[in-house]
Amino acid sequence: MAAAAAICVEDEAACAAAECAGIEKLDLAGAGAAGGKRSVYLMDCAPVWGCASTRGRSAEMEDACAAAPRFADVPVRLLASRRDLDGLGLDAGALRLPAHLFGVFDGHGGAEVANYCRERLQVLLGQELRRLGEDLGEVGEVDMKEHWDELFSKCFQRVDDEVSGRTSRLVGGVHESRPLAAENVGSTAVVAVVCSSHLVVANCGDSRVVLCRGKEPVAMSIDHKPDRKDERARIEALGGKVIQWNGYRVSGILAMSRSIGINIHSCA
Repeated sequence: MAAAAAICVEDEAACAAAECAGIEKLDLAGAGAAGGKRSVYLMDCAPVWGCASTRGRSAEMEDACAAAPRFADVPVRLLASRRDLDGLGLDAGALRLPAHLFGVFDGHGGAEVANYCRERLQVLLGQELRRLGEDLGEVGEVDMKEHWDELFSKCFQRVDDEVSGRTSRLVGGVHESRPLAAENVGSTAVVAVVCSSHLVVANCGDSRVVLCRGKEPVAMSIDHKPDRKDERARIEALGGKVIQWNGYRVSGILAMSRSIGINIHSCA
């Protein structure tokens, strides 16, 4: 059995999102003052969570889980249109929701990159959310997904650059520009930002998020695999090859088509 890690979050108020990064509105019928109920955007819901991991046949545990309750405040304009909020009598400009971050990082070749992702991604995401809260103008529904896409992609790429030594990272108060680990060490990443109204998910690699509701599993993310038509085209455009070797693999080695840290035609 291979090493594995999983995290479970229970939040009855949360709703959908998908691949790096999707966002979907809740059905707000009856949630406003007219329905006699408190708006979901005014609730402060802290989800119940737990995590488990197993080393399997690996010599050491290479995977990591992250849980950061209340790691940041999300501007509600990243979650709902001004029209929806005005209809509920809410101030779209000032309102922020407490957000909770959960993540799983499947390390390969060692634990260094997975452990770095566990500590670093939540810091970068929190910084970007604060920046967006200060700079954000009026955001329409079409723009929300674009902002989340940009936010997650920017943070994933920043971690990949720091791990690979392309960008310096702070170590003990000193800027370090050497690679964090050997070229064959890396990690997948799947992250969920949970608040009272939405669940927003992003992934890099083949770790995944599954929502269970009404005893039915619903895939919240799409694996980055070499046999995906779009991923294969991207890899070949970079000069790489997808080889059938006990399953489709990048250069006959990697079973996922994207990762953080492993430098074989993969990117965050």
